[in-house]
This record gives sequence, C-alpha cells and structure tokens, in this order.
Amino acid sequence: MQELWNRIVDLLERASRQRHMVALRDGMIGAVPIILVGSTFILLGAQGKVLTDYFPTIAASKFGVWYLSMVPTLLLPYRFTMGLLSLYVSFTIAAALAKQYDLPPIPNGLTAMACLLLTGEMVRVKVHDDGNPEWVLSVTPLGAEGLFLAILLGLATVELARHLTYQPKDDDGATGGVPPAVVQAFASFLPMLTSVFIIWFIRHGLGFDIHHFIIEQTQWMKNLGDSFGAMLVINLFLHLFGVAGVHGISVINAAMLPIWLEFLAANAAAEVANQPLPYVTAFPFYQWFIWIGGAGATLAPTIRCLLSKNVHVKRIGKVSIVPAIFNINEPLLFGLPVVANPILAIPFIIAPLVCGSVAYFATATGLVGRAYIEAPWVMPCFLGAYFSTSDIRAVLLLLVNLVISYMIWAPFIRAYEHRLESGTATIKTGDPEPEESGTTTATT
Repeated sequence: MQELWNRIVDLLERASRQRHMVALRDGMIGAVPIILVGSTFILLGAQGKVLTDYFPTIAASKFGVWYLSMVPTLLLPYRFTMGLLSLYVSFTIAAALAKQYDLPPIPNGLTAMACLLLTGEMVRVKVHDDGNPEWVLSVTPLGAEGLFLAILLGLATVELARHLTYQPKDDDGATGGVPPAVVQAFASFLPMLTSVFIIWFIRHGLGFDIHHFIIEQTQWMKNLGDSFGAMLVINLFLHLFGVAGVHGISVINAAMLPIWLEFLAANAAAEVANQPLPYVTAFPFYQWFIWIGGAGATLAPTIRCLLSKNVHVKRIGKVSIVPAIFNINEPLLFGLPVVANPILAIPFIIAPLVCGSVAYFATATGLVGRAYIEAPWVMPCFLGAYFSTSDIRAVLLLLVNLVISYMIWAPFIRAYEHRLESGTATIKTGDPEPEESGTTTATT
C-alpha cells in the first residue's frame, strides 16, 4: 500500500512539473494583478448598494449623491481589466509556455491575443452620413466566458510556433550584430502569420464559432466545479496531498484555478449588471471560508497552541500566530509538525471539509452573499471575507467556521500534547517551501 501511495505521489509531482501544467499555473498567476486591480475598482464602485441598504442617510447626502453618480466612471477600470480577463490570460499563458521552450515570450503572447480577438467579430452599429460604417469590436470571447478558449489558444499557438520559429545564435554569426529583440520580432513573423491565418480561416472563412463550441464542451466542468461534491473532493485531495508532503495546491490549481477565476469574473460581471450572482465557489470562497489561516483551516489550531501548557506547542503557537493572521501556515505545519503526523493529519483534513460544508450551504441558500471580489490572499481573513462579498454576514460565517475548526482541532492537539509529555512522540520538522497562492500547502 505504501509503495502504491509513493507511486501516486511521484506521479503527481511529475504532473505538477510538466511544462504545460507549469505554463497554465504561471499564466493564471500572472493574470492575478489584473484581477486584483479590477476587484479594487469594483470595491470602490460597488458600495452604492451598501449605502442605500445600510446607510440611507449618507446615500441621500451630497457625498452619497455624488458617489452614486460616479459609479459608472469608477467601474471603467474594472471593465478594461477584469472585464477583459481572457484577453490578458491568453497573453500570460502563451508567454509562460514560450519561456518553457526558450521562445520569445512577447511575440508569442501577442500572437495568442490576436487569435483570441479574431474568434470574435466586428459588429456594424450604424452608418455615418458620408456612407462609412461604424464598427464595434464584440467583447464576447474576451471576458470571463472566454477563459478556456484563451487557455487553448495560448497553448496551441506556442506549440505551433516552436515548430516554425527559427532562432539564430550569435555564436554562428547569423545575427550580424542585430539586436536580439529585432531578430525575435522577424523570426516570429511566420508563426504569427500562420496562427492568425488558421484562426481567421476557421472562424470567418468556414464560419465555425470556436468560442461557442468551447463553451458547449466545457459547460459540464463549470456545472460540476460549482457543486457541493466537487468542493468536498477538491478539499479532500488537496489536504491528503498536503499531509503526504505534496504541493497539493499546485496540482489542484492546474485544473481548478481557471474555473474558479471564471466563476469570480462571472460573479463580478453579474454584480456590476445588478443581476443575481451565479456561482457559489468562486476562488475567494475557498480562501476566506475554508482555508482560514492557510490550508487545513490552521488559524484556529494556532490560537489553540498559544493557550497550550506544553512548552513546545506553546512556542510554535507564538511563532506561528502572526504569519497565520496573514494566511501563512508553514511555521505550524513544519513546527508542530502537522506534515506526516498521524494525529494532526486528521483535523487537517476534516476541518476544511466541515467548514466547507457549512460555508457552501450558507452561501448557496443566500444566508451569506457570494464572492465577486478578489482580495489579496495575505489580507487578514476578517477583512478578506468582507471585501470579497461586501456582506457583513460573511464575517459572521467566518467566525462560525473559526469556532468549528477550533473545536475539531482542539482534542487532537490535546492528544498530541499528551504524547509529547509521555515521550511516545518525537518532534520531526521538515524544510518548508513557501507556496505563493491563496493557501499554503505542506511540502517536504
């Protein structure tokens, strides 16, 4: 059984290092600043509902009237950042994969962007008095709904380019002293022309709507990904990998991060349009209601360690509390340790499942607003929960899950303390590799 598990772990580690997986991960993370900027302006422009619902006096004041009139202007940066998320993702994923093949990232990123733009269409809105039509670019494939298409084009255009790009080397005299950027630009001409021609021919020559086809083929993933069962399975495997020393979030992100971010962008678009938010499990849902303090809901056990009478456990609590407030839990995972610890592995797995169940039904039933704003993952959880939903009830849900996770962790920490005091447990620590993401997952 142990040999089988070791093989599974080795397979997962290899998968997380596979170049397309790495490009997908790096490309999606590369687009996070765009999401954060867009989310910031949503946060600034979406407080009208808060004012009218909770502070009607302020809403009726001069400031309130001015603010409400400024909302469309405040939301413009959102529309040109997060509202065009797929356009940016096509660039970042193509650039990330190009680096894996030692190809120039900028020309390849531009190629993917051009191809994504071609999958849409120009719409004639009116004809001027001089007889010239006015054309408007459709943004249908450029928002959240085109994310899978952007990923596909980002990967496919680079795969084509690596077979068509000629890369002369300075040592053979081929560049003749010409600046590398100039050489790369001309060397990328044929791959870009080929990719653009293929997409143009498919979309506008044959009339095949690639965007619509991708949406139809991936709809089942979105339906399944937002389900209660998917939430449980994702958390189960992520935390199983964590206690086994695997970068669980790296493996999970490769498949789920594009879906979670699409949920987030779709919820943001619905909020701006004053429509019901369609998805429960947008990425902040996991960050602020399940991974409280890091993977394993580890803020609560960190607090419990602070109250311990055991010298080692209390010392780890003191070291871990400040990082835990900012969702960094390596000191706890490797200090107690939690990794490869059969006692503490149990609450590390169970607490997120229970917290996730409570959060899912509270959000799905409307007791708590759905997330539509991406707050930085290092933000303290109480601020992140509110900012991501603009709902004060989200903070109450966070408190409930914090108490639940504390109650789950406490008896196992007590049992571990007894083992330490009786001398039946030894303290083994590993060397953590901090993981920059919405959660911190155990690594050895």
